[in-house]
Amino acid sequence: MCIATKQQQHYNSKKNGVMVAAAAPSGLRPMLPLILYGYAFNTALYFSVKALLPQTGWDFTVDPTHCPEDNPSCTRTDLAAFQIVALVNLTYLGLLGVYSYYISNKGVKHGIPNTSQGRIFGHLLEADYVNVGIVVFQGWDFVASIFFEEHCTMIMMTHHLLAFICGLYSLEYGLVPHYAVFFGGVSEFSSIFLAISTLFQYHPPSALVPADSPKLPLLNAVELFCQAMFVLTFFIFRIVGWVHTCYKFLIDCRYVIHNKLVDRYQPGSGWFLWYLITISLLLSMLQIFWFWQIVEKIKSML
Repeated sequence: MCIATKQQQHYNSKKNGVMVAAAAPSGLRPMLPLILYGYAFNTALYFSVKALLPQTGWDFTVDPTHCPEDNPSCTRTDLAAFQIVALVNLTYLGLLGVYSYYISNKGVKHGIPNTSQGRIFGHLLEADYVNVGIVVFQGWDFVASIFFEEHCTMIMMTHHLLAFICGLYSLEYGLVPHYAVFFGGVSEFSSIFLAISTLFQYHPPSALVPADSPKLPLLNAVELFCQAMFVLTFFIFRIVGWVHTCYKFLIDCRYVIHNKLVDRYQPGSGWFLWYLITISLLLSMLQIFWFWQIVEKIKSML
């Protein structure tokens, strides 16, 4: 079956008298200006928000555990600005992923053939934009997290690095558009609510505004809503949807590897496909670990 792609099938050469597919041109290079713009946008947004937050009149004093020992009542607008940048990036990824995967007529359902070859080797513009978002967010978040003790943990830094590599080489080789949209886009929909909940964790509504403020009940309602939506969407997309999609991904990989289609459609990318197989299993275990932590947190609250 012909696979819709901008990179393959007409790049051929002869090797020892046998016609073989030549390496396809990089899909990363055309996206580099957009990626660099994304890094600049995130950095400018962070410093702009950090500078503007004190002018809101809200109190951004945080719990002493997030302050230096010599200043237990510190104001952490930097934490709030970091979370807002994360929220913007995750909103982009989550909404684009859900739209492309479930709604768009040119997205996953209709933009590529519903075959193993199509899901692994087809080309989908929305997948390119998701991968750009992954490279921008995970790369920026990795570097920024170095300066935040709250975010510079082994699990999160490793997650950022592995996800960055996935997005970078998915662009380079033009692989797995179907799965890039789900794993890099749809699954991040739950993280939108997590980013807001984390913001309130650092800056509780009761600390942001006075106790008699009419905004306090609204902020409390928003916090509770986001916490509930995070648990619900995490279970839907990162447990049920993730396991189902990961299983389908492994079946597709088995098919294309068994039939030696990697060298035919995208020479030189075999190592990356094996990397994705490994990462999909590791990240699946990480989703289950995170969900177990969520359940334990809910049990402690109850």
